[in-house]
Amino acid sequence: MRCIDNDFKGDGIFIINDKKIFVSGVLKDEEVELVKNKHYELVKIIKPSPDRINLICPSFYYCGGCQYLHISYEKEIEIKTKYINKLFNRKDLVITKMDNYLHYRNKISYVIEHKGSLSTGFYKEGSHDFIKINKCHLHNEVLDEIAMYLKELLLKYKIKAYDKFSKTGLIKHILLKGNKDMSEVLVCLILANNVLPKRKEIIRDLVNKYNNVKTVVENYNYRDTSIVLGEDVKVTYGSGFIKDEILGYKFLIGSDTFYQINHEGVEKLYSKALELLKPNKNMTIIDAYSGVGTIGLIASSRVKEVISIELNKSSIFIAKENARINNVKNIKFINGDATNVLYNLSKNKLKVDALILDPPRSGSTKGFIKTISMLKIKQVVYISCEPQTLKRDLEEFKNLGYVVKEMTAVDMFPRTFNVEMVVSLTYQK
Repeated sequence: MRCIDNDFKGDGIFIINDKKIFVSGVLKDEEVELVKNKHYELVKIIKPSPDRINLICPSFYYCGGCQYLHISYEKEIEIKTKYINKLFNRKDLVITKMDNYLHYRNKISYVIEHKGSLSTGFYKEGSHDFIKINKCHLHNEVLDEIAMYLKELLLKYKIKAYDKFSKTGLIKHILLKGNKDMSEVLVCLILANNVLPKRKEIIRDLVNKYNNVKTVVENYNYRDTSIVLGEDVKVTYGSGFIKDEILGYKFLIGSDTFYQINHEGVEKLYSKALELLKPNKNMTIIDAYSGVGTIGLIASSRVKEVISIELNKSSIFIAKENARINNVKNIKFINGDATNVLYNLSKNKLKVDALILDPPRSGSTKGFIKTISMLKIKQVVYISCEPQTLKRDLEEFKNLGYVVKEMTAVDMFPRTFNVEMVVSLTYQK
């Protein structure tokens, strides 16, 4: 059976009984043998594509965490480029590639379960089927090494994996974050309760072996849900934070801090966003969905004033600390819902020259976009991690008088189907 094409997720497309069928792990023009269980699955490759590369991960066909590990990076970029151009009805869009398309993740998270012994792994994409994994080729190798040593310590001190059926055991997940050069690493243990036996011994052994582990945090998640982190946190070693640097600015990273997982990627992404913003010293800009203030702080030296809006209180606290350690004085942080804050600013007739927004995958809202137009903000730079919700939101901007001036893409998450977009819009009513 021949694969006729690939979709943007990297799945092979087949026509079977006059229906379009999608099968992961198959490339265009490959001759393959399939089997149908719940879905069609690849059994054997009869004639491989010249774009196929040697598979370096034995779990690729089972995990679902990445989609392009079996294909050349050049072909991956070609597929993604075709997808975004078709989605936005363009022919000129290009994607900024990464120099490092493996081992780029500076944040890693493993599920802990008891499978014969205490085991690390992931849940198969879209399910709760546990897949035992000790190494991921997207993870920074230093973080993976520390994670596996931490697993050894949990075994050594007889810390049991939590079982949601029997409600016994303790450890649910381990989460590690590192800075640019891995000189500082944060380790977080996600536990079912706040009593960790041999806590001192575990921390002692861990920091003695890895002096770049600067802080250890315990997160207590009492719920049996798919949400990894609970609300209660205890710092058991260090400050609870590590420090990273993006484009010359220093930033604190906590266990629950949203922070881009690809250091090379975020520098290229923010550089593109600032290039499209075209900042000058007379501009007042708003940084919406600002998180811990990263792009607003980076833009601060190029503009008159930055107003950062963020709903999460802990993110605002860290953002203010980030401003302090970078000695940035021309930035103001407002804790609140972005739509409500913008509405109040419009009532006060605040003059704003430009707005940067970087919303979650679900995109922005009609209310927020309408409020931007009420302020008659002349320029908007929209950073999006989901092209399809971006397309939806651009239609809303268009209806309110905004025109797309420039659009580009950055391959923030190589070997996965995700693409980060950056768009500059101008108000023309």
